[in-house]
Amino acid sequence: MNKLILSGIISLFLKSIPLSVQCQDQQDDGKVLLQVHSDFRKELKKEGGSAFEVKRVYFGYTKNINSDFTAEVKLDIGSPEDESQYSLSRRYAYFKKAGLNYYRGRFNAYFGLFEMLQFKTQEKAWGYRYIAKSFQDEYKYGPSADIGIGAKYKINDFLEADLIVSNGEGYSSLQADDNYNTGMGLTYTNQTGITMRAYFDFIAKEVLQSDISFFAGYKNKMFRLAAEYNQKSNTSYLSDHDLNGYSFYGTYNISEKWEVFGRYDILRSNTLLQDDQPWNIQKDGSAIISGIQFKPDKKIYFSLNYQDWVSYAKNGSDKAYLYFSMMYDL
Repeated sequence: MNKLILSGIISLFLKSIPLSVQCQDQQDDGKVLLQVHSDFRKELKKEGGSAFEVKRVYFGYTKNINSDFTAEVKLDIGSPEDESQYSLSRRYAYFKKAGLNYYRGRFNAYFGLFEMLQFKTQEKAWGYRYIAKSFQDEYKYGPSADIGIGAKYKINDFLEADLIVSNGEGYSSLQADDNYNTGMGLTYTNQTGITMRAYFDFIAKEVLQSDISFFAGYKNKMFRLAAEYNQKSNTSYLSDHDLNGYSFYGTYNISEKWEVFGRYDILRSNTLLQDDQPWNIQKDGSAIISGIQFKPDKKIYFSLNYQDWVSYAKNGSDKAYLYFSMMYDL
C-alpha cells in the first residue's frame, strides 16, 4: 500500500510538470530531483530481527526564473521524526524546500522554506547521508530545514558569513508564534583542502535555548578527515539542561569506485545540582558507524556498513546492526 501511495504521488507531480521541463535537452532552465534512500537491516543483538526499508524519498523541482532568482520546491517523503515502534509503517510527505533564492555576485539570499546551514558543512564532509544522518541532525540539535529568511556573503576567497532568522519549529512542524531562531556562522576554506566553521544560534521562549558548534576538516584526492564539537544549552527550554557532543569521521578512497569510512560519536549531558546522574542519561552514549561504499555510477551508491549504539546508562539499551544501504538519484 505504501508503495502504491508513493507511486501515485510521484506520478501526479510528473504529470504536473510541463513537457518543456521534462525534456531538459530542449530547455535547460529547470531541473527535476528524485532521490531514494533504502536499505536492508539485520539486528545483531536481542532477537536478531531484520527488515527491508525505504527510509526516504526526495522529490523536487528547481527553476531559474532569471539571472538573479531561482525557485525551488522539494518534498521529503519518509517516516515522521518520532520514536514510536510504528513510525516506520507510516509515510508522510513534507515540503522541505519551498522558496526563492536570490544570487548577485558574492551575495546570496533565500526566502521561504529552506534547508538550514547549521550542519550543512558537516553533512557534506560526512558524505553518507543515505547511510546515517550527521551528528546534529541525528541527535536533534536543530532542524534540517525551516521557514524564514537567510543570507550568505562571500567576504573573500576564503571566508563566507551566513545569517538566518527562522521560525524555529522545523519543516515538519511549521507552527506560527512570536519566537524566532536567529543563527550566524562563519566558514573558512582554502585551496589546500582545509575547511573550518563556527556557528551560533539562539531562540528565546521560557528560557534562552542556544547552540554552538565548531568544525574542522581536511580533504584531498585520497582521503578526508573531520571532527566537530557541538553544545546545546537549555535543551527544550529547560534551564541548565545542556548537551555536549563530539563526532570524528573519515574516508579513505581505495579507488574511483570503492571507499572505506568510519565515524565515532559521543553524546553526553550535564548533571544537575540536585541530581546524582546526568539528566539525559538514558539517551547519553556513543556510536560507531563503519563500512565500505561501492559507486558503480556517479548517481548510484551501495554500502555494506555496521552501526551500533552503546548507552552510558547501566540499564540502557545497546544496539548493533548490519546494513546494506543504497541510494540512487536522477
